[in-house]
Amino acid sequence: MEAHQLTFSLPPSPVAVPVARRQLREVIAAWPEVPAGSDAVHTAELVVSELVTNAVRYAGHQPISVVARLSDAVLRVEVRDASVTLPTAVLPDEDSEGGRGLFLVGVLADRFGTESTDSGKCCWAEIDLASTSLTAAASALSVPTQRSCT
Repeated sequence: MEAHQLTFSLPPSPVAVPVARRQLREVIAAWPEVPAGSDAVHTAELVVSELVTNAVRYAGHQPISVVARLSDAVLRVEVRDASVTLPTAVLPDEDSEGGRGLFLVGVLADRFGTESTDSGKCCWAEIDLASTSLTAAASALSVPTQRSCT
């Protein structure tokens, strides 16, 4: 399988979220290795939306970088920002208005994580193209039940 990569920068503004979704969707849907109508495209859109939203909310005024890479039937989406604070996935209280982003990424992606970089952090998620449908994959995962106030 041929490797493909998309890289672009976004302003740290809420308008970055739909721009990131659109750019990612249009490019990866055109990669020949991604089956037409693949759940991977929809999953990647949701993942990039959550990760860019977090970057806009917490990263300050520096540009946000998005990278999507397809290699060996794995689509990896990375969102990099200037904040050094690594987020953690938690199950928020029922009344919380936010805090579900990384939890959703964890349910949608086959693998995800965060790591420090020289200029801030990178939040990433990997989606296997060979995975079953989004619905089957989500129902097969165990959902954490512990709530955290951190």
